[in-house]
Amino acid sequence: MKEHPVTEFEFLGYTFQSLFIKDRLGRLQFNFLPSVSEKSAKAFRNKIKAMRIHSYTGRKIEMIAEMLSSMVRGWLNYFIKFNPSAVRYTIDCLNRRLVKWAMCKYKRFRGHRSRAEKWLKELAKREPNMFPHWALGMTP
Repeated sequence: MKEHPVTEFEFLGYTFQSLFIKDRLGRLQFNFLPSVSEKSAKAFRNKIKAMRIHSYTGRKIEMIAEMLSSMVRGWLNYFIKFNPSAVRYTIDCLNRRLVKWAMCKYKRFRGHRSRAEKWLKELAKREPNMFPHWALGMTP
């Protein structure tokens, strides 16, 4: 096996990592596989954080969904194709922001994160197309 100086590089928001994979003949070979770069994922999380969703307590969840849908759908469509598991952490951060919004909006959830998560899970079952990531099964 040869030693190569480059085992990872970033391009267009993706990180290409050198990994051992089986080819169609069953041989193990090195190949570069794309996944969302940490820089892109962090930028998206910071954008969600900067929106301060939890402070929109006067809005209904439908309005929050309308506000976020195009941005989340675009990000997912760009990054989920090659490595869906790599976007999971970022989507979990978005779900935690929605839980925080529910805790701030409804008195019955204040101080009860698990209640708010349960409510959002039930809502995601009833309305799976409300958020783009819920339609893909990435519920809270």
